[in-house]
Amino acid sequence: MKISVVLKEDKNDNYGDKEKENFFLNSIIVAPNDSKLKNPIVRHNIYNFLTSKENYKLCPDSLSTDFANIALAVYSIDQIAGRSDLGYYGWSRYFELNIPVYNYKSWVAVREEFEKTLSFLSGDKWLLKFRVCKNPFPNFSLSEFSAKRVCLFSGGMDSFIGITDLISNTDRLATVSHHKGGNSGELSTQKELVDLLKKEFKKKEILPYYFYVQANKNEILKGERTQRARSILFIALALLVANSSGPKTKVIVPENGFISLNLPLTPARGGSHSTKTTHPKYLSSLNHIFTTVGIKNEIVNPYRFMTKGEMFSNSKLPNFVSKHITKTLSCSKPGYYQQWKGAKNRQCGHCVPCIIRRASMYLLKKDSPKNYVKDVISSKQKFTDYNAFKIAIARYSNKDKIRLAFLKQGFMNIPEYDLKRYVNMYQRGLKEVRSFIIQK
Repeated sequence: MKISVVLKEDKNDNYGDKEKENFFLNSIIVAPNDSKLKNPIVRHNIYNFLTSKENYKLCPDSLSTDFANIALAVYSIDQIAGRSDLGYYGWSRYFELNIPVYNYKSWVAVREEFEKTLSFLSGDKWLLKFRVCKNPFPNFSLSEFSAKRVCLFSGGMDSFIGITDLISNTDRLATVSHHKGGNSGELSTQKELVDLLKKEFKKKEILPYYFYVQANKNEILKGERTQRARSILFIALALLVANSSGPKTKVIVPENGFISLNLPLTPARGGSHSTKTTHPKYLSSLNHIFTTVGIKNEIVNPYRFMTKGEMFSNSKLPNFVSKHITKTLSCSKPGYYQQWKGAKNRQCGHCVPCIIRRASMYLLKKDSPKNYVKDVISSKQKFTDYNAFKIAIARYSNKDKIRLAFLKQGFMNIPEYDLKRYVNMYQRGLKEVRSFIIQK
């Protein structure tokens, strides 16, 4: 079944209205009050940042606006199109996105590469159909704030280390956070940590952007738990901020290389069954697309060759990070046990991110099971991801096996030297997890 999504340029855009099977959303430059859509597939506050009179106002160019619209459509439909209901054999889905763009020739030139990049990211078939915007691109007034660096900030351990490293040698930093509805505690964690940074570094300029984007379910699109394409929205939001600061302002993605590679822990987790939100192949492909269409802002992961434990141990502000690291949130489903089980802690303790987090903190003798709902070490319960790591430790017993698994993920235009660095890093990451799992 092909799932067709149509993005509306403005309230007068009638494209796709005659087709009953289409699902709709508005461009980010459409004022919510001007929308004629009764059941859009997403709601957000992006428009507020484009029209605000405050110093966090955005003034992106047409290319970054185009990319934000594409990313918003990708993210929204990925969040709500259930694989079990709409996917081939309960997994791979078929999406057609109809997007009006201001730079038609540029996006048509990269359409095939973009479709492949999205397929690698989510494991689905994507068809991008671009059409020319009928209206001229609006002239946004300049922003009062110009960041030297823009850093993704989820409120997790890696992003907290990333922004503390950046602020140690940058006087103007913008942090970009994204949250959805619910009581997971993501937004409160993000705000608490940014406030701590502002208090600690009073002479620095730190401007936080808190974007709210929530996909809307309906009778057909009932929701999807895997959410493989969520990172493209995060990057698109950061690009809006970076591009508003300057055409060469970089987007920093602070993620440890071990979880970025995310090699399948078991044979059953191969292909798109393992997330690729910050995979080097994915980020490299996006950068190539940006360069080809004319976007000069680059996406950079400075920790791509480091494990989580190495990020922690090499922090440029170790005392500050160690003091506040327990306030960060790394769990893949933060707040689930709090909301549904009445637990005191927000982090489950047994998902892949929680296990890697605990392993990195165990390395530096900072780990405590009291900060998690479940203790995978002492518990008699057999947790799926804990057992998967045991299999992975045996499965990737040497560098040749790691290298082969990495290369199986598809062609990557990286030099041999970097390939060796990725393999060595992954082996060190497994060693961190193994030390944590087999502790006596």
